[in-house]
Amino acid sequence: MKFILLTLATIFSSLNFSNAKVYFINVNDGDQLKSPFLLQFGLSGKGVAPAGVDRENTGHHHLLINVDEINFEDTIPSSPNHIHFGGGQTEARIDLMPGIYTLQLLLGNMSHVPHQPPVLSPKIKITVVN
Repeated sequence: MKFILLTLATIFSSLNFSNAKVYFINVNDGDQLKSPFLLQFGLSGKGVAPAGVDRENTGHHHLLINVDEINFEDTIPSSPNHIHFGGGQTEARIDLMPGIYTLQLLLGNMSHVPHQPPVLSPKIKITVVN
């Protein structure tokens, strides 16, 4: 019986069941913010490590601003709409012009490639005011 339980535990631990989540800690959908504002990133089920650090079950944050399409199989681009936090940062001061924005977090591995399955926050919509 012990052998069967040990075998089942080994099989289940090797499967890729991910309960990892990324989320915004201090900003919510519908918030009106004055720029610059502090944006805090939350992560559960995985750890944070800088880009280039090969540590199992870790990644680093990417902030997606007004991004509608994501290729989960390719490197996350670096652009004004794809902000990399490759130093392992868990918060940043964000400076945006007044307007309406969608924000989303995507966890990338040591090479800026999304995890499989992707660890992606829900999109939130914010309004930046003067």
